Amino acid sequence: MPKRKAVHLRPIEKKDAFSVYLWELDHETQLVTQSEIKVSLQNIYALIEQQTDVYNSSQLRLMVCLSNRDAAIGMIDLYDIDFKKGNAYVGVLIAEKLLRNKGYARQALILMAQYAKKELELTCLKAEVQRRNEASIALFESLNYVKYAEKTVDSTLISFKLDL
Repeated sequence: MPKRKAVHLRPIEKKDAFSVYLWELDHETQLVTQSEIKVSLQNIYALIEQQTDVYNSSQLRLMVCLSNRDAAIGMIDLYDIDFKKGNAYVGVLIAEKLLRNKGYARQALILMAQYAKKELELTCLKAEVQRRNEASIALFESLNYVKYAEKTVDSTLISFKLDL
């Protein structure tokens, strides 16, 4: 998996399931994600099993780890991958709150973009961010993602895209 400076990405493993479960249940996380899937350990284990074939599942979840350890501090996802059109949506979470705003999400997004282009042959990444999530808006803008649409789904979202 790709490595860059202070973080590296690795595939999600069964040992990550409980941490991911707790992260997904976190109130702050729920406020900024658009997940429509009910969080359960069973669903997380099913997602882990699906990771063996990104071409059939149309999703990829990788764990964000500090380079000096294998324990995850967060996760990054590609979802709704459309290999015919060459695009996917990306989402990132640094779950360890004390490690936020230190550039780790930025590094993870750069690594994921490189992986998506080189290994999956994607040409465009998209992201949907809630208007009130100022940190994520600034993050995607700093990485040259461009606003391309705004739509309402339960709340108002800003859509970004990055041509790879």
